[in-house]
Amino acid sequence: MSPASPDPVPRRVGAALELLVHGVGGATPQDMLGDPRTVRITGDATAAVYRRTDDADAEHRPDREPDRDRDRDEPIPEAYCWSNLTSGNGARALWLLLLPFMVVNLAHWMRPATTGRPRTLRLYGMLVRLIALSLTVLLTAAACEVALDLTAWQCAGSARCSGDSSWIGFLSAANDGWWSQPGRRLSLAALLPAALVGLLWYLSNRTWSAYEAQRPPNATTLPAPAEGTAPARIEDSGAPARGGPSLVAGPVGSGPRDGPTGAYDGSPAASGRSGTPAGPEGTDTPAGSPSGDSPAGPAHHGSPVVPADDDPAGPASDDSPAGPTSGDGSASGDGPAATGSTVRPALGRPGFWYGRRLVARLRAAHTAAGFLAIAAAVTGAAARHDRSADVRALETIGWVLEAALVLAGVFVVAVVLRRGRSEKVLDNRIDRAVVSWLPCASLVLLAVATVYASWSRPGWASQGTLPGDVAFRVITLAQGALVVVLAVAAHLLHRRARHGRTVMRGLGGPAVALLACALGGVMTGGLAQRVADWLDGSGTPGEGEGAIPGPPVLLSWQASVIPVLLLLLLVPLCVLGVRTWRTARALGDRVEQDYPDEQPDEVRTRRIAGTRARAGLTDAAPAVLGIVCIATLLLGAGAVAGAWLSAEVPGEAFDRAHPVVEAAADVAQALGSWLIGLGFILFVTWGRRAYRDASARRTIGILWDVGTFWPRAAHPFAPPCYAERAVPDLTWRMASWTSTTGGRLVISGHSQGSVLAAAAVWQLPSATRRRVALLTYGSPLERLYGRWFPAYFGAAQLRGLHRELHCWRNLWRHTDPIGGPVRLPAEDGKPEVDREALRDPVVYGRTDTHPLPEPVLGHSDYQADPAFAGERRTLLERLPPALPRQRDETAPVHGSSGRSSG
Repeated sequence: MSPASPDPVPRRVGAALELLVHGVGGATPQDMLGDPRTVRITGDATAAVYRRTDDADAEHRPDREPDRDRDRDEPIPEAYCWSNLTSGNGARALWLLLLPFMVVNLAHWMRPATTGRPRTLRLYGMLVRLIALSLTVLLTAAACEVALDLTAWQCAGSARCSGDSSWIGFLSAANDGWWSQPGRRLSLAALLPAALVGLLWYLSNRTWSAYEAQRPPNATTLPAPAEGTAPARIEDSGAPARGGPSLVAGPVGSGPRDGPTGAYDGSPAASGRSGTPAGPEGTDTPAGSPSGDSPAGPAHHGSPVVPADDDPAGPASDDSPAGPTSGDGSASGDGPAATGSTVRPALGRPGFWYGRRLVARLRAAHTAAGFLAIAAAVTGAAARHDRSADVRALETIGWVLEAALVLAGVFVVAVVLRRGRSEKVLDNRIDRAVVSWLPCASLVLLAVATVYASWSRPGWASQGTLPGDVAFRVITLAQGALVVVLAVAAHLLHRRARHGRTVMRGLGGPAVALLACALGGVMTGGLAQRVADWLDGSGTPGEGEGAIPGPPVLLSWQASVIPVLLLLLLVPLCVLGVRTWRTARALGDRVEQDYPDEQPDEVRTRRIAGTRARAGLTDAAPAVLGIVCIATLLLGAGAVAGAWLSAEVPGEAFDRAHPVVEAAADVAQALGSWLIGLGFILFVTWGRRAYRDASARRTIGILWDVGTFWPRAAHPFAPPCYAERAVPDLTWRMASWTSTTGGRLVISGHSQGSVLAAAAVWQLPSATRRRVALLTYGSPLERLYGRWFPAYFGAAQLRGLHRELHCWRNLWRHTDPIGGPVRLPAEDGKPEVDREALRDPVVYGRTDTHPLPEPVLGHSDYQADPAFAGERRTLLERLPPALPRQRDETAPVHGSSGRSSG
């Protein structure tokens, strides 16, 4: 423990609460509370707060007798269970279809921390939104490829293919029926991709209403602090003053002093910008700029602001009174933050956890883009026939319709580029003209396109393929170009404020965006390849001997590079394996030194050292991702070039090459087709199992726990953000309990729960935060979030949270592959946040107290360590004493629902 740690004050008797927040994978309230009898205090079946039945009204019984399990001075335990937000009913299995959308949404939040480049920041956000739009178009193009090209155009137009498939016989050209004309077949087949786009719109709209429509609390909705509570200052909590108005531990983003209740409402007055009107719609002037100064002088000197990507004002300028600052709070690119500077973190903004306006705009734009892509596929086929058939009237209609589709597409792109997130205020408005009319107009254009394509054209016969190959090439090239430009923008942002802990030197966002594009390509190719194989029977798509020509050539090339990519990936994996083995051998002596009084056991030592070494593999993930992304970019470019130059599948393109090259091409094509098909089958099987099996759904829920913490800022069809429900829930609970009881509260978060806890504490007003302590364990706050999302969980943001909290403690182990230290030193009378690493296992060998071997716990069961209770007790002792409250005999039990879940 740090020598700066003050001696704990004597234990105070009074109302105290421990609010437990579980991590990924979920947990039952019975397990969290250690009691089979629990009662739901507040919440619903999706997310709720539970207590032990005996503790349902514990704070109203200050004279309660101590029970046999807990001393009366220990806090009342409460459990916040949020696992049903990500792994509830069977419909969550459908979220697997949205995996690329979730990944590209992460890229938005991975931008480097910096200030002084507002245009580059806006460019970064616009590029990510464009990449997200391209993924929607790619998914729609895949559905069109399957329904329109492979089924309605190729198979229905081939007597051999349609004769083998009775279900498609009514569409067959050989039947000479009403549906036999290609245009009518395409119009009917367009219903399938249109239904897919409609389903995505429905899921996005429904999940928003179910999960993300919780408005964050503000000054008008949060309960007032308990009587006798003053706006919290660092000086009031026993820490020495640092001097200056910025030392007030007010709410995140507040100015020198809070309002009467100590709550922050997002107004200019409350943020220290008295008399300064808000800026343009959804924005305001950032703190630290000359125009943002109050009459008393500049507010928050040296406080860099993390702007929304649509903020025209941008961050504090270099000629502001504070001088140039970096996004991590440092006065220069590499130096530490100046003493006394306070960072206004984005996660504390009033509108950060409420993105209704942007999600609604993006949902309308992406829905319209999907409908327009389908309309373009239907219209393009009919218009090309009319131009070759020299039918003037139909040719004119085709030109007009194609021009209308182009103009509508340009408008969709403009809507996507026009506005990003508005976080500085709670923006509850809706751009109703865009949200209502844009999808409807695109649907009308699709209907007109199907009528136009269904017009009688007796001499029209479907031959070859639809021009889907060109469409997929254009989409792939556009995605590659956008990722490259995004990497340049990220490099410029990172270069201005370098930080050694940021992954991939600020290129994590572009790498993840490229990964999203690759996932989208694999899903697209797998779907098209499997359907083509099914329709073609024993033939090989693209080889010419089958009943149908097959899917676009580019998809075969992309499948062929997968074996090459996996082969290249073996090299870094082997290097990591050897390095981990060597690290484990080197850690043996250190493990034995941690247990000086134990008799060494070679097997036991090797096991503990191996667990520690494997836990360190998490820190090697950026290097592996970088290698994968570089290889993917180069191989993807080679696939596009090969498809464009040869217009043949790899097996045919290298037919006349050297025998070794020809054999390698054939093997790569066959193996790639098999792998991508296998991946698609496993994907569908996993989703089907998750739909029926709750345990499998919880496993998939772990993926969503990690990937859907962030709001939908880039792709509206991504799985819903559970934090937009969980963070307001936790904020409300902490504020309401401290207001009602005047007691002390420890919010105790494990793993991902620690991230939710920190985000909720950032949202609290200062008077409430004064009564709250933060206990994190197995926390990825710095190890993962701080490195991958430096603009939001960087060193300065975590340092600011440490300064504004009364007390914070973090527990971690060397054997934990996820959690780690938060690396915040002691300052201003406060101890360092990190406790020294907990021993894991607690006991090396057998003892009288532990006669059986203790397990290596790694990331789990932190509460079983004896140090946990001691650290929790110390936090409670450092909080201000509980305020005396008179019980209202007529009031009902606080928040209890009266329903037991145990």
